[in-house]
Amino acid sequence: MFSQIFKFINNLNPDIIVQAPARINLINPLDAVEGDFWMPSVAINGVDNPLSTFVYIKKINSKSKLIKYKITKLQENYNFDIECEEFLQKKIENLSNYMNSDFNLIYASIFRFFKTNSLYREKFLSENIEIGILTTIPKQSGLGGSASIIIGFLFSISLYFGLINKTSCLKHGDLPINKDIIAEIATKVEDTDLKITAGYSDRYIISRGGLCFISYIGKLLHLDITSEPLAICDRIDEIYNIKDLPIIVCYSGVLHNSGSVHEKLRNLYLKKDKIIINGYLELAKIAWKSRFALMKHDWKLLGILFQQNSEIMNNIMHHAGFKHGIGLANNFLIDLIKNEPDVYAVKLTGAGGGGSVFALVNPDKVDISLKRWQENLSEIIKNKHTFKSKFPFLPLNLRESLKNAQFYKISIDIDGVKKL
Repeated sequence: MFSQIFKFINNLNPDIIVQAPARINLINPLDAVEGDFWMPSVAINGVDNPLSTFVYIKKINSKSKLIKYKITKLQENYNFDIECEEFLQKKIENLSNYMNSDFNLIYASIFRFFKTNSLYREKFLSENIEIGILTTIPKQSGLGGSASIIIGFLFSISLYFGLINKTSCLKHGDLPINKDIIAEIATKVEDTDLKITAGYSDRYIISRGGLCFISYIGKLLHLDITSEPLAICDRIDEIYNIKDLPIIVCYSGVLHNSGSVHEKLRNLYLKKDKIIINGYLELAKIAWKSRFALMKHDWKLLGILFQQNSEIMNNIMHHAGFKHGIGLANNFLIDLIKNEPDVYAVKLTGAGGGGSVFALVNPDKVDISLKRWQENLSEIIKNKHTFKSKFPFLPLNLRESLKNAQFYKISIDIDGVKKL
């Protein structure tokens, strides 16, 4: 898939192509309240599906425009079609005019970039460009899809206009553009401008890449850039010689709204709800313990910590008013595979309520475990009698909602957002 995507975009004669990966949070979800804590996260690509956003930019003579592409599989090949396009509106003084656009993430990014670097505004307004976007990360999948689009755009436009690490010509109040500032801008785009409650974790790991242990201490209140510390990213895949993670991701096919989940948990946390705070303190302890397990490549110990993570998050989310904890579909997918002998743990990534879960498995049995998980789900979907006998208290329509589930083997994306 990656080679066909690259060939398709390259044939459009772009001036620049950028790839931004997906991510999973190994201990989660501290999202939106991670500012009191630290956590391990990893930028990922899929082995077959690259699980990435691709953005290209090229100079054109006509009026600037935005194009979003979709990709469909046709036997062994892929077909690329325009999903939507529109002329790019540049003078964005009032973001509310663009909230209902198919490109609201892009317009919010432009709006925020204007506030961060005045040189960008000058260059952006003076040139006609075509911006194309294609993502293979399923929508609302809990894999950082929206953050990947925003960061892919911000990085591509920064490269195109030569703004990366350019410290000359900065005006008062401007910030130089680099991967940390891009992560900060991306957070403000969603949390402040689009009013979607979000945290820093997705943005930093997608921007930086690799497997990182990241401290967000001092960032709880989501203040303006320079009014709080930047996150501290400790790249641990390199120093611990972690080449791969024995992880299988399953996207349930059930869409979720991460902002509504994060908003509820964040509000309870800021109100000092005792159960919520104690739960997050336990998650923070599990997070630092997981670093020692990763250091030793002790996947069984890491699995125990992941299981504790799942129990705590189910309790927290039940307390917050979510009837099915981390989500009916998510808990069901976990139950389908968790007792397999080569599976060490299965847990949530993302906000819950839908989205994705992932299994940590015996490194020598990744393919076998993936096949078994797929077979278990296929049997349940095909045979309602099997479903009713194994899960008598669950609604039958759950089978229907899981028909679009997708499974991915993954690799560590070592670069984060990058130019191709």
